[in-house]
Amino acid sequence: MKKIFLLILFLFSFSIYSQENLFAVFPDSIKENANAVIKNNKTVIIFSSYNSMVVRKYRVITVFNELGLKNMNAYEYMDNSTSIINIEATIYDAFGSEIKKIKRKDFKENSVSEGSIITDNRVLYLDYTPVKFPFTMVYQSEISTSNTAFVPSWNPIEDFYVSILNSSINIQYASDVKLKSKEFNFDDKVLKIESKGSLLYSIKNFKAFRKEELAPSLSKFTPYVIFGLNKFQIEGVEGSAESWEVFGKWMHDVLLSDTEEIPVTTQLALAKLIGNESDNLKKAKIIYEYVQNKTRYVSIQLGIGGWKPMLARDVDRLGYGDCKALTNYTRSLLKKFNIPSYYAVVYGDDQKRDIVEDFVSMQGNHVILGIPDVNDNITWLECTSQTLPFGFQGDFTDDRKVLLVSGEASKIVKTKAFLNEQNYQKTTSKVTLNDDNSVKCSVVINSKGIIYDNKLVLKKSNNDNIKKYYADYFNVISEKKITKAIIEDDSKNLELNEIVEFESNDFVKPNQDKIIVAVNCINQFSFVPKKHKDRKIPFEIERGFCYEDESIITIPSNYKVDSVPNEQNVSNEFGNYICKIEVNGNNVIYKRKLLIKSGYYAADKYESYRKFRELVARSENNKMLLILK
Repeated sequence: MKKIFLLILFLFSFSIYSQENLFAVFPDSIKENANAVIKNNKTVIIFSSYNSMVVRKYRVITVFNELGLKNMNAYEYMDNSTSIINIEATIYDAFGSEIKKIKRKDFKENSVSEGSIITDNRVLYLDYTPVKFPFTMVYQSEISTSNTAFVPSWNPIEDFYVSILNSSINIQYASDVKLKSKEFNFDDKVLKIESKGSLLYSIKNFKAFRKEELAPSLSKFTPYVIFGLNKFQIEGVEGSAESWEVFGKWMHDVLLSDTEEIPVTTQLALAKLIGNESDNLKKAKIIYEYVQNKTRYVSIQLGIGGWKPMLARDVDRLGYGDCKALTNYTRSLLKKFNIPSYYAVVYGDDQKRDIVEDFVSMQGNHVILGIPDVNDNITWLECTSQTLPFGFQGDFTDDRKVLLVSGEASKIVKTKAFLNEQNYQKTTSKVTLNDDNSVKCSVVINSKGIIYDNKLVLKKSNNDNIKKYYADYFNVISEKKITKAIIEDDSKNLELNEIVEFESNDFVKPNQDKIIVAVNCINQFSFVPKKHKDRKIPFEIERGFCYEDESIITIPSNYKVDSVPNEQNVSNEFGNYICKIEVNGNNVIYKRKLLIKSGYYAADKYESYRKFRELVARSENNKMLLILK
């Protein structure tokens, strides 16, 4: 029976490599907005058992310009468990005549290790410099692996500015292999054919998307499918993904439980630091800061080490580790002092991405630590960072679903979210306009939430870079001299304070007996999103924020205020904007509060949002008129 199955697979895989029309001629509708057109992209995945996967690819792509070169995707990875059986490519000119045949020996080979990454992965890739555009590439490859924990997904809409004529994936699997799949963003353009031992998806004639302002990631609005096996193998170790409880217990028992040994000398040193402290979170903070001072981050992805952390005692001895190792090391230290914590798997990225809760499989690319309290509230720790304060998550792991790994009850939970007003910046300033046309400014900026996270980099900057940063930041006033710049990190309250003073000798420019001055000369928020006449795709404001400003502007003693801009008070689904100006003798008091809300919106709402930002920008640039007394 198995021989018949393999023969069918061989005949099927052979049939996908049919002759293509290689002329670079396309309808205008397909060429519109396209840097490249994928004429045919076929993937065949074959599971003869739960621990054997073969992936065959056949790809025909026409590239119109240099921007389309990045979409050739002619490469394959290999390691100790993955072999490249075949890889080749042929290049054709615009008329379908062969230019160059590229065999395996002509592909370049590199180690994936780079910088602080240590891995046994290698990559074979095509490095082709075209003589002329357009050209067409026909690419074929076959890889074989015993690792079946990660099944390639089908993402037919690969990139913006790429059209697709044909794209398909076909998975063939033996009767004892339990294949599962989950579909996203499907519509009637996707064809699905399912039969015993076979699953096929295909799509045809998909026009290229132009990347529009505030475009979400393609995965949020284009079709794709993920796949997995209930029983899989990774580096010779068998695993089960029938439920999160079963999968999490497998991770705990197979990947973590034998890695927790901590040297006695380290336990004694920590006991001395902790002293008589009895509060678990306070003890955890001492341990976390101990880890920060003792270790540094190095990514290690050797063998099953891509998922199994190195031994805690080795991290203790060597003083380095990857996210798994440092998280597990911290967890093991906490365990020695009877502080419960959870190893947590997450997709770490500046763009939020969830573990898919209703699809149990190997997911995630990063690990963090969660410490529960008696009410099951969780304090999250980023154990790879030597600078992030205890209990603070930045934008790399905030507001997303993660897997808490436990020997008893693994489950999906969500990390802390920093929503809208929680990403807060308060700017207080004093601006003095002098009789000699110069200006002196004193500014204090208080930042919280993700804005605090973004500004932590200032702590590590040298004085010259900090002055350059503020020279660019306060861009309304030109020809500045930064005279003071102090960064205060209040890590206890998770706030950053910036104290800045600067001056300019040529800011106020009198015109006869009057002066026109920007009311908001410290922190203008004047960016307006690009206009799109016919918006095609949704738009997303991934992170909301709130800016609040109060500035006292002292005008020259021989002038008085003749006119100031009108008050603004606007509120809509995208946010709020309030701007008020008060005159008190020679002082003008400017108050502004801007709230931009996070959200995912249909394309037809984009122009309304753009007009809101346009209104804000006009108000931010408003001027007041001063005249001689």
